[in-house]
Parts: sequence; C-alpha cells; structure tokens
Amino acid sequence: MWAIAADEFGGPVRSVELPEPSPGPGELKVRVLAAGVNPFDRKVVDGMMRDSMPHVFPLVPGTDGAGEVVGSGERIFGTFFHKPVGVGTFAEYVTVPSTNALAPLPDGLDPVVAAALPTAGMTALQLFDRLGAADSVLVVGARGGVGSFLTQLLGDRAIPIGRGDSLVEADALVDLVRDADGYAANLPYARSLAFTTNYAAADPAQNFGMKGSAEALTRLASLVLDGTLDVPITRRLSLRDAADVFAGSGGGKTVIVM
Repeated sequence: MWAIAADEFGGPVRSVELPEPSPGPGELKVRVLAAGVNPFDRKVVDGMMRDSMPHVFPLVPGTDGAGEVVGSGERIFGTFFHKPVGVGTFAEYVTVPSTNALAPLPDGLDPVVAAALPTAGMTALQLFDRLGAADSVLVVGARGGVGSFLTQLLGDRAIPIGRGDSLVEADALVDLVRDADGYAANLPYARSLAFTTNYAAADPAQNFGMKGSAEALTRLASLVLDGTLDVPITRRLSLRDAADVFAGSGGGKTVIVM
C-alpha cells in the first residue's frame, strides 16, 4: 500500500510503499477513503510522545479518517489513534481498536467531510457544551479547525480573535493557540470561564482535553447534514502528492483523499 511516512523523529514525511497492516485482536482493518490532518499529527512526527509510547518506523501519522471496514464493507469515521504509534491514517489501509471513537458514516455525508470532523469537531462540540450559557466568548485562534467549528456553534456569542487582534472583556475565554505566558496574559479578559487546549493553564480545571465518543461523532454528522455546521476544508491533497501535508498554516482543515 502507499502511505505518507517519516523515517525519524523530526524528519520530513515522504511517499512510501509499505505492507498492508494486519489487525490484531479486537482491531478492525479499514480501507481509508480520506484522512483529516491535525496539528497533533505533526507533533507526533516531531516526537512529542517518544518517551511515553512505543513507535514504529517508517512512522505513518494520522489520527482522523473515514473508510470502509475490510470484510464487512461498513463505512465508518472517527479517531484511529492506537499503540504502537506510527500506523496512522495517512495510508491506504489502517488498523484501529474497535473500542475507539468510531461511528457509522451516514448516507449523504462525504467521506472527505467526515474525515475532517473527528478531533477538531469533537473538541469544539465539547467546549461548546462546557461554555453553557456564556453570553460572550473570546475564541483565540478562531481560524483553525477547532476555532472554525466553535465559532459556528456559538454564533453571535463568539468573539473571534486572530493574530494581532486586540482582546476585550467577555464572559469566557477559549484559547486554542497560546503557550503558558500567552494564556496567562489573556486570562484577565475572561469574567468567569476560561479554557486552554494547549494545557497552558496553572489551574488544571482550565486545561481542556477532548474525550472522543461515538455519540459526539453522530451528533457532529447530524449538524453537518442539517446545515448547522459547515466543514471548512481549505486543502484537499491526493495521497501520492501529500509529502507537503504539513507545509504552511492557515485557516480550516486539510484532508488527504485516497
């Protein structure tokens, strides 16, 4: 099979031909239709988890995807991360624990759109739920995947903050991009609630981590299908031409199409 992989931590990714993976006990083998790209994937290649989890090389990144289960033909989408790290969705085939956050791919939902949803979409949806009835929410890093989803869910309650924008006081703050110093500088603008997805807060209650679930994925799919949520896909790359998948930065989502 063809895949995009790195030969070492911090190295470039390149197009490679690898054996198809074989599922272990409790795993599914999936033919990938599309793979969503997240900042986390670049961090994995850079070795963020090298001291905490086993890795295999060539290291194939990719956490999010949509595909077809080999054998049953069922179409699913969700999060495909598992141990060892390095058998990800930037490939024609992937294995995934059946206990992962996975959901059926609904009729009418493009696999490319579904692949862009899981990590960013579930993070935004769960932040939205945690924010409750806050009347105004500063969203720092509003142009990225999570920010694009969250501002849509919040509607006119959102105050999008991009690079260089000045902050104003609001009921709540969601900081998707800043480090500890930047988050601390932004914190006084929040009157009540504040969250960071970068684990940059001194207060552990403000460090927000997404918890994936089939229910959240199904809810996201429904929001897309009824027109409530638009999926901001800004780059579509073919697998064989995706060696620059991490190049550049900007708004919206990048998706690799098989």
